Amino acid sequence: MTNYERMKKKWERRLKFGKAGDCFDPGQLKPGKFCAHVCDCGGESMASLSEVEITGYFDSRVDFLGYLRFVKIPEVLDFDTKTNRMPFPAVADFYLERYETDKRNQIDLLLGKFDKYLISGTVNNEQLSVVLDDFNATFLSTNPEFQLLAWGNVAETLTSAYFKESEEEISSELIELLDSGSFDENNESHLDLARSCFEAHFSA
Repeated sequence: MTNYERMKKKWERRLKFGKAGDCFDPGQLKPGKFCAHVCDCGGESMASLSEVEITGYFDSRVDFLGYLRFVKIPEVLDFDTKTNRMPFPAVADFYLERYETDKRNQIDLLLGKFDKYLISGTVNNEQLSVVLDDFNATFLSTNPEFQLLAWGNVAETLTSAYFKESEEEISSELIELLDSGSFDENNESHLDLARSCFEAHFSA
């Protein structure tokens, strides 16, 4: 089984059993996790508009790409095209023909970038930042609008520009640990501080 097939099967299984959203459970934050703070905003009208801001926890950078490729992108495209197919197909390509040429090409190009790293099973931080910036550009104009606000290991996420802008919501103890480079995600008390910070940034 290839890296791509393995990741697709993993997230298809989680979708099938209603477990795909478990990655957003704060209890999933453990040493070595890849974090992603996201914002999901959409609705049929202003009256029905909903916005959720939450942090997810994944096994690796590639695991996060797998979640986006096989769970979130199909979900966004299903709502955006008003297809209303349940459960969502794990292959986002199903929806491409429902878009005008420019948008279809933009989505298709993005999927190709995802597949490149899913097939190889590896992606470095620089490559990941490029593809996630492309992701944000692609899904800024869909309904729902899904945006990635911060990502990386625990320390990288908490010291991102997004979290730096809201330091008043971060405990002084955690700020001191991060600023001094003393933060250790293998230290349970440090991880508890990070978990509390992520939970404080949850909104719905």
